[in-house]
Amino acid sequence: MPSAKQLLRKKREQTILLKLDEMEVLSRSQIQKILHIDNVRTINLILSSMSPYLNHMRFSENAYYLNKKGREYVGSTNAVNKTNQLEHKLMRNDLRIYYDYPHDWKNEAELIVTINGKKQRIIADASFTIQGTIFFVEVDNTQTMVNNYKKIDFYAEAFQVIENRTGNEPMLIFYTNSEIRKEKILTYATDKGITTGVFTKRDLQ
Repeated sequence: MPSAKQLLRKKREQTILLKLDEMEVLSRSQIQKILHIDNVRTINLILSSMSPYLNHMRFSENAYYLNKKGREYVGSTNAVNKTNQLEHKLMRNDLRIYYDYPHDWKNEAELIVTINGKKQRIIADASFTIQGTIFFVEVDNTQTMVNNYKKIDFYAEAFQVIENRTGNEPMLIFYTNSEIRKEKILTYATDKGITTGVFTKRDLQ
């Protein structure tokens, strides 16, 4: 009969596999947060024992995703490629964990609104709601600032349409990789009159 320690280890491994299937890629520290494990050595031992099911790639720390055997084990058809989108997805998952896994979180969320009689659309990196307020997420990893400003311009007009229609003002969340870019994005969005939260990695630690 398995011991309590063995059962706990098995439960943790299953949680990791299922979360990787759901969220595609997770860093070592993200997995620590999900499992509420403070000790780095402990989580490294668990991940090492799971190596037959995982691929990993090195950024500032190891990031893990399911290999073929791992996908077969959980019955997943969602293959993750080793592309430059992995870091983007890791940043998006930082926010998903930070907001405690919103029940209606949606990756690649389409927003279509009619502005001045013309339908316009944008694909946000994610969307979710909290107490009736809809949040749109933009991950600023390799974007140019010009492109970020164009997105903010769109959201400023789209949010006004949504607020007029529903009575609720949406909120824009940016996650960027430097304090300088954070300040530029926040200043531009504030000037456009929209409610915006801008985070860096340090803010979420």
